[in-house]
Amino acid sequence: MKIVVIGSINMDYSLKVKKLPEKGETILADSFYTAPGGKGANQAVAAKRLGAEVNMIGALGKDSIGKELRKKLDKEGVITSGIKSVGTPTGNAMITVDNTGSNTIVVYPGANGEMNEDWLWKNINIIEEADYIILQLEIPIKTVIVAIKLAKRFNRKIILNPAPAQVLPEEMFKGIHIMTPNETELAVITGTKDIKEGAKWLLNKGVNSVIVTLGDKGCYFKSKDQEIQMEPYKVDSIDSTAAGDSFNAAVAVALCEGKPLDKALQYANAVGALTTTQLGAMEALPYRDEVEEFQKM
Repeated sequence: MKIVVIGSINMDYSLKVKKLPEKGETILADSFYTAPGGKGANQAVAAKRLGAEVNMIGALGKDSIGKELRKKLDKEGVITSGIKSVGTPTGNAMITVDNTGSNTIVVYPGANGEMNEDWLWKNINIIEEADYIILQLEIPIKTVIVAIKLAKRFNRKIILNPAPAQVLPEEMFKGIHIMTPNETELAVITGTKDIKEGAKWLLNKGVNSVIVTLGDKGCYFKSKDQEIQMEPYKVDSIDSTAAGDSFNAAVAVALCEGKPLDKALQYANAVGALTTTQLGAMEALPYRDEVEEFQKM
């Protein structure tokens, strides 16, 4: 079970507040903490904690933060030979979380912007050996497109988590095994807030199947011949940061293990729900045994 994550690596700077600020409003935070993050790194660590062999392809600055993040990924057991060091500062994210667990996130790409096509070619052997490849949009879009083309060349299955939300070029859709937008991302990409119509739009563009993550409403799956509305797990959520990342990783792990689609979605919902019960991004990601115990409850 080999999963390759191609994407971002950041240091997260998080503020805990009673409510998210309005435009132009200044508020005081109740607490502040830093933690490793970035959608790519979160997904890599999540997949590793769930039992997969994981390679990460990405970029870090040569600064102390970059060294700290590489050390963290190594400690988690993620294979980091595909991560290059560059002169640009390591990427970071500014996260604000309110008392309900809702958040806002502003990302500075930094070194992630140095993730170019040439680096993918230098790590083509890692891509060739993957069972699943997970992608997001916190690295240059041209790099994502090349990654999709390389994965298609080797007939590898691609999960694209289209975040942060943006309009996507036509050439990106064909060859994607699963696209996993949330409701906001789906609306930006397709131009409709109707979940079923949005999923249908993506299928017509050439995406093989779509999973729309719905937060505390579960998730919705659509392919040409199947439709599933998967109910959520009820938890006391305190921070939704990285829940989508862990969900994506869980989908890849479950499908790699040969779980039926409905069981894979159920498993991913459990992993995402558990993630929201802890503060932070990477540190909140659950381990395989925790998920299995949670599903028995």
